[in-house]
Amino acid sequence: MVKFLFGEGVVIDSESLAKISDAQSKDILAKSVEVLEPLTTWTHESIEAALRALLIDGMGLKPRIAFGAIRIAVTGSHISPPLFESMELLGKSRAISRMRSAI
Repeated sequence: MVKFLFGEGVVIDSESLAKISDAQSKDILAKSVEVLEPLTTWTHESIEAALRALLIDGMGLKPRIAFGAIRIAVTGSHISPPLFESMELLGKSRAISRMRSAI
């Protein structure tokens, strides 16, 4: 489950890729990149706070929808260790790069 941490990119399986190919998922990823890029502190707390403010509070999305696209883009799968901690361990540049690639 942690193989996504080792290597620059991820291979997204066809089932998961279909889940992030729609316009809403692309919008979620694009807006997430915009809100994460300015973060100067890259901790799971700051990542979660920024994404919750944007996607849950701002866009009114349910967490499963909001974070599902990000999880797939970052880890390559819809099943992974905790998302925000995974993003922290992966690092800011690699996490954002993977989201951009998924868009």
